[in-house]
Amino acid sequence: MKAKIMNLEFKARSYSNSALEEKLKDLGGILKGIDHQRDTYFNVPTGRLKLREGNIENSLIFYERSNDKSVRESNILYEDVGHNIHLKDVLI
Repeated sequence: MKAKIMNLEFKARSYSNSALEEKLKDLGGILKGIDHQRDTYFNVPTGRLKLREGNIENSLIFYERSNDKSVRESNILYEDVGHNIHLKDVLI
């Protein structure tokens, strides 16, 4: 199912990953494991389009965001594509 998502991205340095993991758990986060991902980007007239292939997440993601180095807002269209082995060939 396609989902419209608004994402805020920022970079931060952490000196205690265990404290961060506990805080995320307190906020309702769920650890699904470590996902080895490969992102393939496609040329599109506007925004960005990527196919994410991993052992946990497999998705087609279109997003628009600035190249600003501060906090960045992204407008995202997200589609879970499962393990569709032919989708990459179609997009190429």
